[in-house]
Amino acid sequence: MNCPDCGHDNIDGDDLCAACGQPLIQLDPKGSELEQTITKHTIAVLAPKKPVAVQASATAREAINDMVSHGIGCLIVERDGELVGIVTERDVLNKISEKLPLDQPVAEFMTVAPTTIDATESIAYALNTMDLGGYRHLPIVDDDGKAVGIISVRDILRFLCIRFAELRSDTK
Repeated sequence: MNCPDCGHDNIDGDDLCAACGQPLIQLDPKGSELEQTITKHTIAVLAPKKPVAVQASATAREAINDMVSHGIGCLIVERDGELVGIVTERDVLNKISEKLPLDQPVAEFMTVAPTTIDATESIAYALNTMDLGGYRHLPIVDDDGKAVGIISVRDILRFLCIRFAELRSDTK
């Protein structure tokens, strides 16, 4: 979405221009109904799950057991209540080897300082962030930087499938 004031090409769904800070909200999104849907809806409609946290000092074995017991693909990593990383099943597969026994701290293989979003961001923004970073999970943080939720590509895909079906049934 181009800023009407400075012409900067912003990500669809941004509320403010990244270059000049002017509001973009007054602009009507163009595109299909599905494109408009992901631009106008915030990630809050995805009903983000409460994140499961593990301490940075927890072992890889403990982190893996937590993911298995909760049936999830990632954990928020905290130190003294602060978000310091995210550990995913991909981290487990790609970074744990003979050189890193399962009894080492999760801090040894987590993704440090993960990209986060807040619940007011649009689905389009979340999708773009995930695509650019190659992420399958995004922690959602509050104004204090505390992890309050997590969304996955699967959550967005589920939303899109439901919305696409609604749009198709509206045209019949």
